[in-house]
Amino acid sequence: MFEQDKDPFIDDDDFNVLTIVFYVAAIGIICVLGVIFNAVNIYVFFKQGFKDTVNITLFSLAISDMGALITLFWMSVWFNPSIAQAVLPVVSIDLVHITSGWPHVAFARISGWITAFVTFERCLCIALPLKVKTIITPRRTIYVIVSIYIGVAACVAPAFYSISLGPKYDSEVNMTVIGIVYTTHGVMIESISFLLSAFSQLVSFFSVIVCTVILVHNLLIKSKWRQSSSSAAKQESLSNRDMKVVKMVVSIAVIFIVCFSPSAASTFAMMFFPEYNFYGEYQNIYLFIWAICFLLVATNLAVNIFVYYYMSSKFKEILDDTLKKVRGKCCA
Repeated sequence: MFEQDKDPFIDDDDFNVLTIVFYVAAIGIICVLGVIFNAVNIYVFFKQGFKDTVNITLFSLAISDMGALITLFWMSVWFNPSIAQAVLPVVSIDLVHITSGWPHVAFARISGWITAFVTFERCLCIALPLKVKTIITPRRTIYVIVSIYIGVAACVAPAFYSISLGPKYDSEVNMTVIGIVYTTHGVMIESISFLLSAFSQLVSFFSVIVCTVILVHNLLIKSKWRQSSSSAAKQESLSNRDMKVVKMVVSIAVIFIVCFSPSAASTFAMMFFPEYNFYGEYQNIYLFIWAICFLLVATNLAVNIFVYYYMSSKFKEILDDTLKKVRGKCCA
């Protein structure tokens, strides 16, 4: 499917098999399921309403997760051998780069920052249980979420400015095709956008790690303290509901950290090893590693529904009632 001048780190035949298994089958299936699951999340959080700041945050997270999954599925479609090997009037990889690669990066970064925000919010909930509701209000939460969307869009905007689809000559097929055309200084502008995006990813990723460590540490301390404190002191601490929300957020954050760690490591490698990229010497190993990264990312974007269902009684109640109504209509 992909040719390179230097000896591949992974044999091309083996790589083609791995491409079908990871990019087409595994990632494609998880993305489809993930889009369905996040559509359910959006519906349930909408039904719950937006008086609670956590509902606003998780509703916004479901939207960005769905966007990341849709763009990732679009990439999976174009990695299908029947399309990738076909002689088309468009360079498939160039099309994927613009219509899937950068949009997926934007949605994934938004999801990362929203996860960082919700873990930070829960840190405040533990540190200042009596004041957090006056600090983090629904209106301020909306402002933060909107700012995250706008901020990430500003980071990737230079990339979309620097590249576009246009006619160019392809020597491999000896014809003019539609592919990526760079503006003046476009390569440099896209590189700057990549660095901004990579920096954004790493900052949000390490923010989630720090906040999660703080949450887990304080959870253990608060749990022991509540067991040994008087009832009057317990009232000044976290409520049972807040404790459940904190545990749910910790679960979401841990899954995020585990699934995004390979992506963070691969991003570091791209920054420090010039040949580790799509057109470099290690093209096949680059694509194989990112196949694993994308698979883990897609898994993270898809599985939050199970965390919500088993750790949020209200989410479970609304979803169960909805499913009962759907079954009743189907059986009627």
